[in-house]
Amino acid sequence: MHRAAQLQVLLARREAFLGFLAARLGGDRAEAEDLLQHGFAKAIATAPTLRDEERLVPWFYQLLRHALIDRVRSRRSAAAREQEWAAQHLSAPETAHQLCSCLEPLLATLPPKQATLVRRCELGEESVSHVAATLGLTPGAASVALHRARAALREKLRAFCGDCADGACLDCDCEK
Repeated sequence: MHRAAQLQVLLARREAFLGFLAARLGGDRAEAEDLLQHGFAKAIATAPTLRDEERLVPWFYQLLRHALIDRVRSRRSAAAREQEWAAQHLSAPETAHQLCSCLEPLLATLPPKQATLVRRCELGEESVSHVAATLGLTPGAASVALHRARAALREKLRAFCGDCADGACLDCDCEK
């Protein structure tokens, strides 16, 4: 059986193959389609070595099963890597660096909108556009105000804390 004839046999059963994959992927037809296309590509490359033409369809189902197994393993591996990264980089509060105790009193010396932007965007991790909307500012104006607030706070920390401020005020050794 020639390569073109093999491909025609497989394409005639395309919907059955797609249903087979989608059922095992929780109904995700887009992912099933992706796996099926990869399966067809692999079949075009390796099917000519198949000697028993009657085994073409069962062979292709086996190829699809292996592709599913590879996809599941890949997802598990990616999830494990993400968990490991999170464990390494998102440390628990008791092991996290402590911000300089001088920060809050110096933050209070900034204009109120600037202090609010620093507290909510930098320390509270809210988006600048969200905070801007609540303060009645445009996102551009809030970004400029936040930039100016950071610069002013940096200068105040350098003047008050000295060398400690150069280390981003983490694990501060300033006098309480």
